[in-house]
Amino acid sequence: MIKAFPHIAVAIALAATAASASAEGISYNVGITSLYKFNGIDQDVRASKNVRPALQGGVDYDFGNGLYVGNWNSTGQFGAMGKADLEIDVYGGYRGEFGEGWRYDVGAIRFIFPKDNTWNANEMYVRLGYGIFTAQFGHGFGNGNKAARLGLSLAHPITEQLTIEAGMGFRNKENMGGATDAHLGVVYDLGSGLMASGRISGAETAKAGPAGKTRLAVSLIKVF
Repeated sequence: MIKAFPHIAVAIALAATAASASAEGISYNVGITSLYKFNGIDQDVRASKNVRPALQGGVDYDFGNGLYVGNWNSTGQFGAMGKADLEIDVYGGYRGEFGEGWRYDVGAIRFIFPKDNTWNANEMYVRLGYGIFTAQFGHGFGNGNKAARLGLSLAHPITEQLTIEAGMGFRNKENMGGATDAHLGVVYDLGSGLMASGRISGAETAKAGPAGKTRLAVSLIKVF
């Protein structure tokens, strides 16, 4: 299982609040999405539908010296036969800047599904960014997990409130047979840490199956 942290809710929140991303202290995020779809793949294993709402949210702590830790959670139906109704992610890492405008982020994340531990997994990630562009690489570790994914994305501000985002992902054969994925979306800052987003994404269905079908997900997220 390769998700290439951060999750969509956290990624949108950080993209829209980049100016304060390095502030020391604790922050929270909570939101609702019409469909938990990540890296082009439906995460919820309920019957294939365009709308499968999920409540999502988490907490992050920035130590102010580059180190951070956090937790993110989502409702849904996960694992074999949808036995798990909650995903819990715990992560930590180090981020910073170098040179003229370059930024980096390295860390690890643990995916936990309390009612179906067959989906539990670990991932290491590295992110490198410059301006509106970001490249991120995730690789599973532990229990023989060799799945990997390289993601290339951009987030371009159109106005002070509106940001357009797009990207592609490339998996190795151990990760859904090497299925590629793509997304295109917009994020609108409503002010006071509240953000609305819409994203169209999908993956090669020949390799990813029905979960890779291109769909639209709309979300509302509050960061505080």
